Amino acid sequence: MLDQRITAATLRFAVLGKSLGHTWSPQIHNSLFAAAGIDAVYLPITVPQEKLPAAVDVLRSCFAGFNVTIPYKERIIPLLDEVDDAVRACGAVNTVENRDGRLIGHITDGAGMLRALEEGGVRTEAADALILGGGGAARAAGHAFLARGGRVTFAVRSPDKGEALAAELARTQADGGRRIAVCPISAIEGAHDVLLNCTPVGMTPHADACPVPEAVVARCGAVFDAVYNPRETMLLRCARRLGLPAVEGLGMLYHQAVEAERIWFEAIAPDAVQKDIYRELLDRM
Repeated sequence: MLDQRITAATLRFAVLGKSLGHTWSPQIHNSLFAAAGIDAVYLPITVPQEKLPAAVDVLRSCFAGFNVTIPYKERIIPLLDEVDDAVRACGAVNTVENRDGRLIGHITDGAGMLRALEEGGVRTEAADALILGGGGAARAAGHAFLARGGRVTFAVRSPDKGEALAAELARTQADGGRRIAVCPISAIEGAHDVLLNCTPVGMTPHADACPVPEAVVARCGAVFDAVYNPRETMLLRCARRLGLPAVEGLGMLYHQAVEAERIWFEAIAPDAVQKDIYRELLDRM
C-alpha cells in the first residue's frame, strides 16, 4: 500500500509486464522518490500481450515514464518513437522516458550490472569478461563491457546462437568485433578478469546447480551472478570459497532502477541514501 497522497501534480511511473506478482520495482522506486523529495508514484501494471499497444497509448498520455520487463522488452520497441544507441545494440528496452508525448527507449541493465560490480570492488574498465549465456542479459553485459574498452567471451550451449549474438554486437563496434569471442560453455579456456552468469542456472527451484565447474571459476578474478533467487547461489558460494569477490544479482536489479531514475530526473537521491535504501531492501528480502 502506498503511504503518500496522490494529487494532480504527482508524477506517475510504472513497470509494465505480463506477470508482476513478485516485482520489487515499486518498493525500490517509491523509496528513491521519497528520499529525493520527488512527488511521484510508481505502480505495477499487468498487461496481456494483445493489450500492449493500448496500454502504451495510456502510458503516453498519463505517465512520465515507465519500465518494461519480460516478455515485452523487445515487443515494446516498435511502439516507441525513438531508442538510444544501447537499445540498438542490445535489441531490448527496459526504461522509457516520456518527453512531451514522445516515448524514448533506453536499457539500463548493463549500466546497473557495472555499478553493482563496482560497488563490490570489481574493476570494469578495459576488463576481460567471460559471459555465460546468449540471451538478453548476456547481450546487455557484453555491450556494457565493450563500451568500457573491454573484451568479452560468450560461453554458450548453442554455438549458432552465440555466433549470431557476436555478429549482432560486432556491427555496433568500430573495430568490427575484434574484442568479441564465442566458445562452448563446456570448453571454456584461459583466465578472465570477471565471470558473469547470465543464465538461469542456479535459480530456485534448482538452487543446487552451478553453471560451470570450480576449475573455471578459479581462473577468474571475480564473479557476478544475475540470479538473485536465491541470493546466495552455488556459483557465489564457490567464488567465496576460492577467496574471490562475489557480487549478487540483486545489486543489478537495484542499480538498473537507479540508472532509470537518472534518465527520468535531473537530480536523484544521493549515493549515501541509495546505499541505505539498498541495505533496507536486503534486510526485507
